[in-house]
Amino acid sequence: MSKNASAQVSQNSSKSNDYVDKRGKLAKLYYLYEVSTAVYMLEPWEKAIVIEIYPPKPLILFLMFRINRYYSANSQALSSVLKKNLVGFNADQIFEEISSKFPELKKYMAAQIYNWIYHKGASSFDQMLNISLKYREDLKKHYTISFGSTKKMQTSIDGTKKLLLEYIDDKNASSKSIATKKLESSSPNNTLPQNMEHPSNLNQNTSAALLADIKKTTDVKPNLSLKDFLNKNNSSHLVEAVYIPEEDRGTLCVSSQVGCALNCKFCHTGTQQFMKNLAPSEIVGQYLKVAYYLADFNIKSTEKRKISNIVFMGQGEPLLNYRNLKNSIALLTDPNGIAFSRSKITVSTSGIVPLIEKVATDLNVQLAISLHAANDSLRSQIMPINKTYPIKPLINAAKMFSKKSSSKNKRVTFEYVLLDKVNDFDRDAVSLAKLTRGVFSHINLIPFNPWPGSTFKPSNEETIDNFYNLLTRLGASVSIRKPRGTDILAACGQLKSSNLSKSNL
Repeated sequence: MSKNASAQVSQNSSKSNDYVDKRGKLAKLYYLYEVSTAVYMLEPWEKAIVIEIYPPKPLILFLMFRINRYYSANSQALSSVLKKNLVGFNADQIFEEISSKFPELKKYMAAQIYNWIYHKGASSFDQMLNISLKYREDLKKHYTISFGSTKKMQTSIDGTKKLLLEYIDDKNASSKSIATKKLESSSPNNTLPQNMEHPSNLNQNTSAALLADIKKTTDVKPNLSLKDFLNKNNSSHLVEAVYIPEEDRGTLCVSSQVGCALNCKFCHTGTQQFMKNLAPSEIVGQYLKVAYYLADFNIKSTEKRKISNIVFMGQGEPLLNYRNLKNSIALLTDPNGIAFSRSKITVSTSGIVPLIEKVATDLNVQLAISLHAANDSLRSQIMPINKTYPIKPLINAAKMFSKKSSSKNKRVTFEYVLLDKVNDFDRDAVSLAKLTRGVFSHINLIPFNPWPGSTFKPSNEETIDNFYNLLTRLGASVSIRKPRGTDILAACGQLKSSNLSKSNL
């Protein structure tokens, strides 16, 4: 074996490995060779004859070296491939899954596992003390509990925390909807192949077909061939989640997709290539991970949660990942688990009109609409999705949402980012007040938060105050959002998974 190969083995081998410590790196390769060829089953004198006649070929040793190196560097990825992650399963699904391997399992035990994960925040079967040791050991052989791994955590001077989380591709959940595939980009500037439609090229007649496509998803299962085992198949992806502490509340902003295909011009996420829909395990995993850091599990009825509100305002368009969004909200609000109030969850959309009514009837949560302009001409320039779903049907959908919502969720929030000399003129304020007058709504003015490479600038304080005062005089309910976490690019419109893994590019 060459000196370079020996050095690489040395770098990737664990110091704690007793076999390596005693016998050296070369011995470990021969050990892998013996196991792979069943030579280890022979008596020493038989082994000597076999190895003399059939010496280990360089190719076999090289493959063993590659597998060992890959396993050392990607043990979490391989563990995820070989074991199912129970995060993202509800109680019935946990019972169905585990009972397929352990038919003697009682349903109450599945409920106990569910409670340990979602109510008590257990990340290991070893913590589940009311489950027998035998079952815990058996469960560990087939399943894992993963909230995701934290690659980076930043804390702003104002206390805002941003987490860059890594997830191994979830083989148990729907990954991409057909509708999302129509919208996904193939390069960082969000250009699409010629045979794919961009949202700006779709027309109103596509709404029914798009809605039907959104409901369809495909199950992505790993191909465990040696080539995929050593290369791309077991890929990971990165998403960002933000926790914003305030005196009277704590808001968690979660992502629903890796990247975004809608290409809103003022949004940093829009500059990132769309990659996939997040699975329920990855969406709920963001909450579980942050709650773990905040010790926000197993809260008594007399105690106050540190995470009091959840907003789907991170990376991606939530309504283009509707099925996984629905399943995630069901887990977040299950009274036997996390038990979040639906009135404390807000879904923000850029305006996927056919699904807005379902936010009321199906999800029963709060709705925020990213409006950002009060006329179609300007909105289409800064938000291409407006060419598919213009303002008039969007406002009608907002009215229908209020009509169908429960009393706690009727009010629609219109988000309006103020861009210097783009949408911050007096005429824009007048048009905005007139447009929203017939909707039970609140306008949230958002000073633009700059990000690297952006061509927009934030409106100055005088312009923002004037815009606010004019809306107030015209009878609108309005507030100005205070920017949080701008120094760590954690504010509204600044999120982007900057540390992308090469396997995803």
